[in-house]
Amino acid sequence: MGGWAGLQLGTRFLETVTGYAMEYALRYPASRTAVGMGTLGPEAVTVGAALLPLVDFSAQGGRRAESKPSVPAPAWQSALQDQVSP
Repeated sequence: MGGWAGLQLGTRFLETVTGYAMEYALRYPASRTAVGMGTLGPEAVTVGAALLPLVDFSAQGGRRAESKPSVPAPAWQSALQDQVSP
């Protein structure tokens, strides 16, 4: 449990959350898992949000997404593409 909510409510609900997690989880993985207080502090949400672009970048194989040019293609190029496209 982390972030500002975890800091405010964590100690109060940690035992209950742990009980429900162990009750509804698969027995073997649950026996090898610990539920505890997060260590990122009140900025956990900010850290998570900061990671989103990195996750997306990694999901694309470490390559930038190809973007379309902001300037329209010259008329001759559009006409050529129309002739080549089925």
